[in-house]
Amino acid sequence: MTKKHFFALSPIMLAFSLEAQTTDSTQAQTAADAEKSIERIRIVESRIQRISSGATGLGLDSFDTPQSLSILEGETIADYNLTDINSLFKNVTGINVDSTETDRTYFNARGFDITSMHVDGAGIPFGDIFVGDLDTAMYEKVEFIRGSNGLITGLGNPSGTVNYVRKRPGNDTQASIDLTVGRWSNVRAVVDVSTPLTESGSWAARAVVVHQDKESWLDHYANNRSVFYGVVDGQLSDDVTITFGYSHQDNNSDGVTWGAIPLIYADGTQTDFSVATTTAMDWTYWDTLNKTAFAELSWYITDDLQYTSKVNHIKYEDQSELFYTYYNTGLDADTGLGMLGYPGKFTSDEDTLIWDNNLQGSFMAWGLEHTFNLGVSLADAETSDMDFGALSGFDVMPGLPGWNGTEVARPAWAPAYEAGFTDISLNRFYGAMQLAVTEAFELVVGASFVDYENEGESWGASTSTTEDGSSPYLGFTWEVMEDLNLYGSYSDIYQPQYYLNEDLQPLGSAEGRSYEMGLKKRFDNNFLVSLAVFRTEQENLYEFIEYGDGDGIDDDDYSDDFNYALYRGVTVDSNGFELEFSGKMNKEWTLQGGFTVLTMDDENGDEARTFIPRRTIKLLADYSPQWEEKLHAGISVRWQSEIYNDTAYGRITQDSYGLLGGYVRYQFNEQIALALNLENITDEQYINSVRTDQGFYGSPTNYSLTLRWDY
Repeated sequence: MTKKHFFALSPIMLAFSLEAQTTDSTQAQTAADAEKSIERIRIVESRIQRISSGATGLGLDSFDTPQSLSILEGETIADYNLTDINSLFKNVTGINVDSTETDRTYFNARGFDITSMHVDGAGIPFGDIFVGDLDTAMYEKVEFIRGSNGLITGLGNPSGTVNYVRKRPGNDTQASIDLTVGRWSNVRAVVDVSTPLTESGSWAARAVVVHQDKESWLDHYANNRSVFYGVVDGQLSDDVTITFGYSHQDNNSDGVTWGAIPLIYADGTQTDFSVATTTAMDWTYWDTLNKTAFAELSWYITDDLQYTSKVNHIKYEDQSELFYTYYNTGLDADTGLGMLGYPGKFTSDEDTLIWDNNLQGSFMAWGLEHTFNLGVSLADAETSDMDFGALSGFDVMPGLPGWNGTEVARPAWAPAYEAGFTDISLNRFYGAMQLAVTEAFELVVGASFVDYENEGESWGASTSTTEDGSSPYLGFTWEVMEDLNLYGSYSDIYQPQYYLNEDLQPLGSAEGRSYEMGLKKRFDNNFLVSLAVFRTEQENLYEFIEYGDGDGIDDDDYSDDFNYALYRGVTVDSNGFELEFSGKMNKEWTLQGGFTVLTMDDENGDEARTFIPRRTIKLLADYSPQWEEKLHAGISVRWQSEIYNDTAYGRITQDSYGLLGGYVRYQFNEQIALALNLENITDEQYINSVRTDQGFYGSPTNYSLTLRWDY
């Protein structure tokens, strides 16, 4: 079986290899010259061989990983103009994007919400809703590991894990500038520069700068963001390398929605507004600031043993003035009346420190090579949420549609008070081993042991909890014939939850089991086709019930019924299969995509989480014609089956729909290229989410033009 090793060659072995190929005069180099050569070799080879540790932490490639793994490379991200994570996620097999509001989004896989977002393998797996528009310009690729992920996160959520792989310096000086203009006054500029800092190349740096301003198909909505990312890596000695960097993303949105337009009338009929309709007031905004400083130390102890220590310090700030609309007796179908206003002002601060220490190695036994991975991760996250009570704005709203964003004036705000706080500690010990039983059969075994503690409060209710848990992992790959792998994996599910139940008590952990089996076939040019069958059994999964103030009384004015989001624990079983393919079909065509089929049932055998599509298709098809090497084109296809949500007023349904997009790029010369990108070419009208009884419409036909200069 062909393995993809993650260790850089030792400087001594590389020096011997180079020496064997040199002339007699080269063999007479001075000791100082030899040392200089060795110094250069370590960091240069490390950059070339840099591989993400993947789903098991063992550095296996997709073919040898006993789970479903999708990777979107930087070239694909750039070609399809996937400038933010929402647009990127929408094009990945098995991943669904649930945009419930303009600036808050859920992501799910295999029926469950994704809670683990890692950067270079480090992160804390908490939070199922993501705020803001995270830019993708600082990442060289993004990995999507579907299925239970306890080995790399410490907690066995059955959806999967997203791992963003940061751009790093290269061995040569390179630079690029991208200038984009598009519909709805979209203007974007990206500058990306990488250069060695020393003659030997032992130290190098890279910087990425982004600025974007754009409006929207939605009335009043606009967004601008600025990104800076800088990283330096180098060699401290023959065996020790270091990397340190900083990223800063400032994301500002105006005319935002808190909630969205109602999707159903009181008589049970579904609303049908124009795609531009919104309930936002023109004074609303939602601003986020993400700042991350990180450092990594790698020590090549021997040719077969490497120690890595990573530290990430993340500062997150969130400021918003929002306007929510709701109804008491429903929305009248004839007049559009029945809605009430509820303004809110909030700030949030989060400070996260993650320190991960990892020992990776390989050894020979029984005439075969085996690999292992051991680690200790210490993480702490402190948050503080401030609430400013509105002194006005709780108004009876006019009939919808027809609002212009000035129906309710910006309120005066009461002094701030701390509405909630958390202090989360997540310490874990983890390990995994790939054991080569035969040349064709390999076992992957591992476990993660977690010590979790949360001291917190939400509007006066305690969310504090302390738990210990573990997530064992067992997998195998069997190359039943050349380039055909049969694989399987099993993992426990252990996911602490910070949600409150109807008694204002912590809901407790979700627990269960996750299974996956499949086949992976590798063809010429490393074109990979995989078929996966999966099953998940989960108990005590959070399910939203209602908002309330904890007193059990429905107040006449509803002004204090939004203090708490209340949940109950439910049992959900998920079953399905995925067919996925990726790689070069031939000299002209490159394909990436797949088909997912899913069923979800609760403890009564009824359909669960029906706002998630049961069948989805994703396809990215790139064409580079041999008859014109300067021309490149691509087609994107997304299709999903019907979704629905049963509410007190009736069923809200979004019928199945498909979206077609693509790009055409012409490379005038080695430096200049021009690209046209199109989205939703057929101008399909669809609702982004039916997770609740409020939502908004997805983008109509969109287009952009990008001029790129490479040095």
